[in-house]
Amino acid sequence: PDIDTSTCKVNGTHFQTDLKNLDTNLTQTILPQLKAALIVNKHVTGDIVMMNYYDPYQNICPKTVSYVQTLNSHLTNDVSGFGIIVNVFRAFGGSKTPNKNICTYTWMCSLFTDIHPQDKGYSVIAGAFENGTGY
Repeated sequence: PDIDTSTCKVNGTHFQTDLKNLDTNLTQTILPQLKAALIVNKHVTGDIVMMNYYDPYQNICPKTVSYVQTLNSHLTNDVSGFGIIVNVFRAFGGSKTPNKNICTYTWMCSLFTDIHPQDKGYSVIAGAFENGTGY
């Protein structure tokens, strides 16, 4: 609800509140609990790997890119000390607009106008995880 895609306006106040809630939820609850769940017999048994976000709206609302970059910066800071982040934003083409990958990696240019990835986009995300983790 922070982005009105019909007008390309971002509710900055609501966005900042949502960021603060995200930071609190990730750093105070979610990530500590995940990290604790990975400890077995005093040994860490796995890794926490998070991804950042691509901006599905950057071609229709280019001003949203800076907000997604801010969100991604918060995600990177939040996961620090708990795990790593993989850069899906860069894998999807980064901040350049128009971003030619949005139409081929997501459903944004289809009849559905859906922000979710197509098969090609999921493959790019998987590649970002592989490259970002070395697994």
